Amino acid sequence: MKWQPITEAELEKVIELQCSDLDQGDLEYFESIRVPLTYIKIERWGNSELVFMVAKSGSSVVYYEDIEEGFEISGLNEEGVVIGSSKNQFTLEHVVNQLRATDS
Repeated sequence: MKWQPITEAELEKVIELQCSDLDQGDLEYFESIRVPLTYIKIERWGNSELVFMVAKSGSSVVYYEDIEEGFEISGLNEEGVVIGSSKNQFTLEHVVNQLRATDS
């Protein structure tokens, strides 16, 4: 089967499912930084591609890495391109906890 990028509707379902795993404090925090799903650019293997940004906290953005099927935290460069990407496959709970820890 050939890989296909995640659709907005599919990602909304992933977010809804993973939000059900958050405790009340984490859910409130996520809702406070959540943004409408927005495409941002990412460099992969020398190619410019698009991923969905799902949240923004200060200079950090949370995006869904659809190849790895997980959430990531990164900054954006001056052109709005993800700065460095990793392949951590974090859940929404992981990234929320990481961001809350740095906001404290």
